[in-house]
Amino acid sequence: MPLRSDWSTATCPIARSADVLADPWVLLILRELFSGRSRFDELRDATGAADSVLSRRLSAMTGAGLVARDADRGYALTDAGRETLPILHAFARFSRVTDPDGPWGLQTSCARCGRAAASVDWCTHCEAPLDADSTRWARRSMGGEPFALVTGVPA
Repeated sequence: MPLRSDWSTATCPIARSADVLADPWVLLILRELFSGRSRFDELRDATGAADSVLSRRLSAMTGAGLVARDADRGYALTDAGRETLPILHAFARFSRVTDPDGPWGLQTSCARCGRAAASVDWCTHCEAPLDADSTRWARRSMGGEPFALVTGVPA
C-alpha cells in the first residue's frame, strides 16, 4: 500500500508539483546539491538520511527529471532541478515568519549587489531575477561565508 496519495496525473499543477517535491528528504537533498555536495556519501552525511531513504529519493528525483547521475562524479541538478530554487527560498523565508527569533542557518543574497534577498526570486535592490547563477547562500553549517550555488555536475 502506498504511503501517500499519487497526484502525478492530477490536473492541478500544485498537486502535480507536490507529488514530486512535497517530501522533506527531497527538499534537503536539493539544498545539498545547490550547496555543492554531489556524491551519495556527502548527501547522506549532510542530510542524515539512511542509505535506503536516500537511494529511493535520488532514484525518484532522477525519474522526475530533477537530477542526473554520473557514476564517476555523483548527482547534479538538471534544468528542472534548478527551477526549484525559489521553492527552497520560500521555505527558508516561511520559517522566519513562523519563528522570527529562530537560529537561522541559511541566508540568501544577490550575487550582483551583495544585499540580502527580500524575495524568493527577485532582487528588490537590483531589480533583477534571483536565479541559481545570481544567488549566494551563507550556511551556518558550512562556515557562514557566502558562496555561489552549484548548478551542474562537478568537475
